[in-house]
Amino acid sequence: MHFFKDKFGRNIRLTDERLQHIITDHPELLKPLDKIEETLIFPSVVIKSEDDPYVWLYYRPYKIFARQKSFLLVIVKIGNGEGFVITAFYVKNLQKGEIVWKA
Repeated sequence: MHFFKDKFGRNIRLTDERLQHIITDHPELLKPLDKIEETLIFPSVVIKSEDDPYVWLYYRPYKIFARQKSFLLVIVKIGNGEGFVITAFYVKNLQKGEIVWKA
């Protein structure tokens, strides 16, 4: 189990099972713990999911492919003042939803 703080000071946990999922299903995400922590603390934008208001989407830009802007998306389920990481992977675009915070 790994513990982080997010931009809002909330405790966010990442279980070993979820970390293994990220490593296995998203191998392009090198050093996932470092990048997840950096994205939670210093996101460029945080969006509340349209599908589930308790799911927040933390985005941080990374250049992983030449000439292509990408964001690391860390998906967090929020409840009782804390949260847990569901997954993390790279995306090209931001999803729609309520912007909670923007840099």
